[in-house]
Amino acid sequence: MSLSGKRIVITGGATGIGLATTRLAVERGAQVVITGRTEATLKAAAESVGPGVEYRVLDVTDPEAVERVLAAVGPFDHLVTGAAEIVAGPFVELPEADARSLFETKFWGQYRAAKAAVAHIAPDGSILFFSGYLYRKAEAGFSGFAAVNGAVEGLVKALAIELAPLRVNAISPGQIDVFEGRWDAESHAKYRADVSAALPAGRPGTPEEAAHAVLYLLENTFTTGTTLDVDGGK
Repeated sequence: MSLSGKRIVITGGATGIGLATTRLAVERGAQVVITGRTEATLKAAAESVGPGVEYRVLDVTDPEAVERVLAAVGPFDHLVTGAAEIVAGPFVELPEADARSLFETKFWGQYRAAKAAVAHIAPDGSILFFSGYLYRKAEAGFSGFAAVNGAVEGLVKALAIELAPLRVNAISPGQIDVFEGRWDAESHAKYRADVSAALPAGRPGTPEEAAHAVLYLLENTFTTGTTLDVDGGK
């Protein structure tokens, strides 16, 4: 199914994989609405992509705002719920408040965005959640991610049945290099070397490669209830 002429809402669409998805969707003829907490970041992202993008300021931890903003967007075809944050640390040392904050953003933020979207999304459209490799391929120090990503994948399987024929899927990105320009050169080079040595693919993934997988899940009308790994083989 072509995305040409389709309307897509992407939470967290101004940075990282979200921004790469925005660019690729617009290239394929879609109209995209991106959301995020910071207007300056959203405006810069929209201007960098050009025509075909509009933005709304939205904090997905605010239930009333999520409902209000998605209602204001009006009818659309696909929802990509990409807003998240990073919380890490040893299980016995990580404050419970930090773990709860991760759930509030990555699980409940996606949950409430999906719930608010149902009234406005096309029946032949889809909802795309973000999980992550740290659930089924867990690492020490990331127990919070293991828990929240497992919850997301369980929700996807249930909603694919309950919301049918609306399709519901998830993408599970692995080590995607979104750190260029955000880290100093030495730290970034070490990250790339460590990841390259560990992955069968021999390098970290790019936001564009993850975005390609996102659009596959939006376009393929026979795929639902699926979590797609995009992780370089590990």
